[in-house]
Amino acid sequence: MKNRETLTRVYVIYFIILLLGGGVVGQIFYLQFYKGSELIQDAEKQIFVYKNITAPRGNIYASNEQKTSLALSVPRFKVYVDLLTIKDQIFTDSIGALSDSLHQLFPYRSAQLWEETLIQQRENGNRYFFIARNLNNSEIERLKKFPIFNLGKYRGGRIIIKTNQRIKPYGLLANRTIGYVVDHENEKPILVGLEGAFNDYLKGQNGQMLMEKVRGNDWKPVDDNYSIEPVPGSDIYTSLDVNIQDVAETALLHQLKEQKADRGCVILMEVSTGFVKAIANLSYNKKTDTYFESQNHAVGLASEPGSTFKLASLLVALEQGKINIEDSVFMSGRYEFYDKALTDGGKVYGKNTIKNAFEVSSNVISKLIYDNYKQQPQEFVDGLKQLGLNRKLGLDILGEGAPLIKDASDPTFTGISLPWMSIGYEVKLTPLQTLAFYNGVANEGVLLKPQFVKYIKKGVALEKEFEPIVLNSSLCSDETLGDLKELLEGVVERGTAKNIKARGFKIAGKTGTSKIAIGSSGYGKKYQASFCGYFPAKNPLYSCIVVIQGPTKNIFGSVVSGTVFKEIADKVYAHEFNQSDLAIKLPEYYPYSRPGSKADFITAAKSMNIPLEDKSLSNASWINTNTGSKAIKITDSKEVKGLIPNVVGMGLVDAAYLLEKKGLVVHVEGVGIVRKQSLRAGLRIKKGQTIKLFLA
Repeated sequence: MKNRETLTRVYVIYFIILLLGGGVVGQIFYLQFYKGSELIQDAEKQIFVYKNITAPRGNIYASNEQKTSLALSVPRFKVYVDLLTIKDQIFTDSIGALSDSLHQLFPYRSAQLWEETLIQQRENGNRYFFIARNLNNSEIERLKKFPIFNLGKYRGGRIIIKTNQRIKPYGLLANRTIGYVVDHENEKPILVGLEGAFNDYLKGQNGQMLMEKVRGNDWKPVDDNYSIEPVPGSDIYTSLDVNIQDVAETALLHQLKEQKADRGCVILMEVSTGFVKAIANLSYNKKTDTYFESQNHAVGLASEPGSTFKLASLLVALEQGKINIEDSVFMSGRYEFYDKALTDGGKVYGKNTIKNAFEVSSNVISKLIYDNYKQQPQEFVDGLKQLGLNRKLGLDILGEGAPLIKDASDPTFTGISLPWMSIGYEVKLTPLQTLAFYNGVANEGVLLKPQFVKYIKKGVALEKEFEPIVLNSSLCSDETLGDLKELLEGVVERGTAKNIKARGFKIAGKTGTSKIAIGSSGYGKKYQASFCGYFPAKNPLYSCIVVIQGPTKNIFGSVVSGTVFKEIADKVYAHEFNQSDLAIKLPEYYPYSRPGSKADFITAAKSMNIPLEDKSLSNASWINTNTGSKAIKITDSKEVKGLIPNVVGMGLVDAAYLLEKKGLVVHVEGVGIVRKQSLRAGLRIKKGQTIKLFLA
């Protein structure tokens, strides 16, 4: 009896479990095959995830004396409206007024079309409707005051998503050197220029925010309480001077157009520090018939330098005691090596000194090197390598071209390699590598690493400072160095570059003209014209190189590149002379400063221990400054609510921020500081009105 009861209970439990299991399996099949697509759609309609919020990148500034923005991140906004959140009565009463306001801000739709579109979207149950993207701060402030939207993000359905847009206020100025970063998720980032080289400092630390999927790949923030704020990146202060940069690019562009050349570059560097003050790269675009910065040729293009390399050849021969610059040579005009020959372009200079041969860029130098090293060519090669010409400079910017100084054991080293190398063929250097060598001669034999960044700041705190970096503390003896300087000065005083002699100061340098190789096919019909040197010749301040490829009207370095060098040298020297003259006249005065943000100015002054005399009578955030013998005086900027402020004298960042905050649309022409504004200060502000700022 007991066994039968037990068995009955077991069967009951078994059937109950069987029924439950069958129910579970049935429900799984039902959800999978009958409700699956519906559930997937519901899940896609509303997904909540934590998403990364990209941190604002740090700004890139010109030299610390200017603090002019070369690249900066500005806030931009996307706007949606949650049409189903808005209560029926509010929507009905205010949709007409909202549509009128939207038409005023976004006139590509009429007020009637805005109204019809919003009503239709709401009736169709489309919850999230896209309004606009890339709005600036002043446009967002206007939008927040629109009917319905002024009720906030919950009652008014207003969804504002903040993004950051990278802009370059000076357009194409030093565009390739400033560079960019392309960073896609799960892909290796593309790093170019300073943006790429210092990406780890600039990119900051991303934040996180709980977000809801809106439509497509767009997401909206759920609640600020569930977010981690991003940390902005550090600011990079470069050594670039926007005024010198503008001079360099303008002079280069003019000559490229004049010569109808393929491409060209200019670099200007501080002799004593190695910091680059200007770097310009321009190439011709046949489709658009314009010149633009497509590649950083100054850093990446390794080519045969031609006669500018003769300085290195003579340095080696002088230092190894093979020659003296006063030795006699006979410049016959033709120098044969096996079945090949080098000429002096049809000129016969006759008997003179090596010094004179260098000044007129005679290829007799190839015979000098060949005669002295033909038995031991590696001795000459080793001399070049001791100068570091076979090594990269180790630049912070990626993409430095590799130099080529081949050994005598190289399979491509032939009987003519030695004389050809001595005059800048069968060797390769980038323009910046050539300039670094010439800069070393100007800098008393100390070879410095070219640098573009002086320091990095996190807010007002100094994060990293860059000091000059020595690559070679002694290129040669003082005696050889003196000979080299004499040679370079002679080129401009009496030789191939006498056409660029300057007034008031002396230039030292060397011309170069070389044929451009076409791969393994030999040399084509195009030439590269160069001039490399420094100024003033006595106590040099700056070194500079100009390289232009494919000129069509003239091929000689003295005319094609030398004239660009002279124009830059004249303008830069005039500026330096005026600045130093001012310093002599006013040693007791504190530095001149521009009008701008009061808080920023006070922070900067404190960090430099500059005393301030606050003459402001209110808590105004914008000030004017006047230098004095005891302190810098601060006075209120005459700013009246509702009226256009005076931004003349301000830097671009402060001026644009102040004007955009007041609802004006800012357009910029020129570089430097604001010299003129198109709308007179004191006029009544009309929101959305365009104001032009003219910089110089």
